[in-house]
Amino acid sequence: MRKTVFERLKGWDKLHFGTKWNIRDLARHKSRSAMTLVGIIGCMVLMVGGLGMRDTLAGFLDLLDNDVSVYSTNVNLTDNADTKEALALSDRIDGDWESLSGISLDGETISLDILHNPKGLLNILDEDNKPIEMSDEGVYLCLRLKDKAQIGDTIRFSPYGSAKTYEAKVIGYNRAIMTESITMTDTLADKLGIDYHITAIYTDLTADEIPSSDLISGKQDQEQLMDTFDSFTQIMDSMVVILVIAAVILGIVVLYNLGLMSYVERSRELATLKVLGFRNRAIGRLLISQNIWLTVIGVLIGLPAGVGVLQWLLTALASEYELKLMLGPLTYGVSILLTFGVSLLVSLMVARKNRKIDMVEALKGAE
Repeated sequence: MRKTVFERLKGWDKLHFGTKWNIRDLARHKSRSAMTLVGIIGCMVLMVGGLGMRDTLAGFLDLLDNDVSVYSTNVNLTDNADTKEALALSDRIDGDWESLSGISLDGETISLDILHNPKGLLNILDEDNKPIEMSDEGVYLCLRLKDKAQIGDTIRFSPYGSAKTYEAKVIGYNRAIMTESITMTDTLADKLGIDYHITAIYTDLTADEIPSSDLISGKQDQEQLMDTFDSFTQIMDSMVVILVIAAVILGIVVLYNLGLMSYVERSRELATLKVLGFRNRAIGRLLISQNIWLTVIGVLIGLPAGVGVLQWLLTALASEYELKLMLGPLTYGVSILLTFGVSLLVSLMVARKNRKIDMVEALKGAE
């Protein structure tokens, strides 16, 4: 075979025999090496994707429960609720309120979110998930609308189904958890002359403490909402377990089959090494070290690949939520350790077969 690029380097002769042997073997069997690498990368992508999705969902729920929704109860109002009566009800239950309505921005239908939030029961967050102290000087675009305008630009929008146009200055960006929206204070809305309808009131009172009213269409307790998400989290946990098991099975099946293929291809070489005096343990180390090399390369490629696939899935399948990709140290640690564990286990299984190799039959096979 031709000399590899590594063999032309000055330090080649100083390398350990096992290192030289593995480099030459990888160069000789490129297809098998590439298939092994693909199997390891696939294992890493499944693990990082599954465990990372769990981390992202947990981070999202923690953000929703502790940073955004500081209230105890969300009181939804009827569509025909009078604004003055709604304001009176908000004062009575000591709450903040919100108005959500549809608007058209550059031909795209989005939501206009008008907030009256002096008590801070419903926060809006910046890109770093920090609460924003809202200003009456302009509007905040959600992160999904960031390409629509820069800070300091003036945007024009119209209420849904209306030809009337309003202008407002963009003064920041916020993370809209549920909707694609423009957010402003009620003071700015009154200043611009926007006719709005209060859709929800947020309060620290429990649902039982809120008096009955014809304006109320429903009450949603924050704890009940989080319990609903918890049931979804349990389903997610089951899916993550399935993905991790699938990743381990994929790694074992692919690496073991390729290991057997490698063993058959190199049986004559292994027999020659035995004839030259190499012990089974030394030959086993050669076989294991090559798999470890490929595993290291596969992990280095698989980690960013898994993160990239997860980010693509969040964008493609959960575009209605502004989920921030979150991966904890445990996800990285478990993914790397399981992948190395699978690779080492398969390597040991294949290396044990070297003890049963028939040197005479292997050396005569080439004849």
